[in-house]
Amino acid sequence: MNLAHTLLLAAVSAAALTCSMPAAAQWAWRDAAGKMVFSDQPPPKSIPAKDVVRQPATPATAPRQRGTGEAQGEAPAEAKAQASRPPAQAGTPTLAERDIESKQRQQQLAETEKKTADEEARKAQVAENCERMRGYLRALDGGFRVARVNAAGQQEILDDAARAAERERTRAQIEQQCR
Repeated sequence: MNLAHTLLLAAVSAAALTCSMPAAAQWAWRDAAGKMVFSDQPPPKSIPAKDVVRQPATPATAPRQRGTGEAQGEAPAEAKAQASRPPAQAGTPTLAERDIESKQRQQQLAETEKKTADEEARKAQVAENCERMRGYLRALDGGFRVARVNAAGQQEILDDAARAAERERTRAQIEQQCR
């Protein structure tokens, strides 16, 4: 059991060291003499932006200040290759920004789906009302006895003139609402 703990501790330590090594030198730039400088601090203000070869993913969070603890040395082949490339894009979204954009897209999609469902429900309601008005018009045209309730709550049977007026009003509503 003691050997297993020791091996586990060694593996965790090796993993921690391996993961922390890239964070040690996040900045790379060419100094005035043309040598590559690697540091965990931003370059001095005297270094122009075109000479900055590599910078952290979120440069806005790290204010540009005079570097302390700058390490100078010859550039490895990878750093020389990066020197020919432009500096990292400042506009690349972070994980949090991508998460926010994803949530906004999901919210917009949900709103669009809700609008579509509401529009379909409204169309279904209009279709139902149109069918009801067409049935009423068929009843008026069929000569069936049609009655309505007046404001006093009494039943009135439509005479021929009232039936013709009701027929015209219903036809106008059908033409206006049922296209």
